[in-house]
Amino acid sequence: MLSELDLSYNNFSGTITSSLGECISLTKLYLSGNIFQGIIPSSLASLRGLEVLDISQNYLSGKIPQFFDKRFSLEFLNLSFNDFEGEVPIVGVFANTSAFSVLGNNRLCGGLVTLELHKCKETGSKKKRFPFFILFIVIAPTLLIVLCCVYLFYKKKRSSPPSQSVGNERFLKVSYNELLKATDGFSTANLIGQGGFSYVYKGILDSDVDKFVAVKVLHLQNRGAHKSFLAECEAWRNIRHRNLLKIITSCSSVDFQRNDFKALVYEYMPNGSVHDWLHSRSNTSKLNLLQRINILRDVATALDYLHIRCQTTIVHGCCTLACDFTGLFR
Repeated sequence: MLSELDLSYNNFSGTITSSLGECISLTKLYLSGNIFQGIIPSSLASLRGLEVLDISQNYLSGKIPQFFDKRFSLEFLNLSFNDFEGEVPIVGVFANTSAFSVLGNNRLCGGLVTLELHKCKETGSKKKRFPFFILFIVIAPTLLIVLCCVYLFYKKKRSSPPSQSVGNERFLKVSYNELLKATDGFSTANLIGQGGFSYVYKGILDSDVDKFVAVKVLHLQNRGAHKSFLAECEAWRNIRHRNLLKIITSCSSVDFQRNDFKALVYEYMPNGSVHDWLHSRSNTSKLNLLQRINILRDVATALDYLHIRCQTTIVHGCCTLACDFTGLFR
């Protein structure tokens, strides 16, 4: 019976024949120093009594067969100077560095620490990368929902009514009789302007004898005057700007003939209207270029507030402005 076979250094080529697996009585097999290529045949797993295997200095490739780490009869294994790849086992004959050699196989990794081989890359079976497309599918709808909620929140906030501190601001209460007295019976001597729905009078309220006010009396017999009064009250309730006249109060009552009476009371600007200062011959020469630019700036600032920055958008034809030397105009 054949127990030992030495074919070393004979320049044999090709692959190691699988028929060697039939020599089950072999205990020592030497095939080093040849030109064998390919992988180690799986038929060698049948050599259960094999103690020594030397296949060094060939051109063998592939991974180290798993049956080597399970063969306890193997006392020495020489795989050096080939082109094996993959992980070196750490059990069986591979548990003792003096019982095997893997030198000259640059593509091997792992194994015992004393071999000083580089670490093996984690394969997909050991570490699965998280599928980022699943993360995107989960995050994208959530982000979209959050953005929609933020948009709806700010839209609702913009369209919501003014805060309680503004809405509940206390205004001076005046009656028809007080306004009648303040304007000397709405005399023509105190008339300072008129529009399609109203007359504007200068007056002094009893509560402050040193302060003039402008009283805007609505012509309720004109169609749309009542609606104009309500709209103007709502608009002025929300407006706060230094270049817009501040409303002092309003009056919704009846006169002595029991007719409906509605009026708005503003701050009085004693120096006349912007129109007069810009177009009246007596005043035009008094304005220099810088003053005209300041008027333009103040008007533009007020319009910007009404169109963009005001909490409630104001639709208007003309504005009631408060510049350095302007009065009430309509």
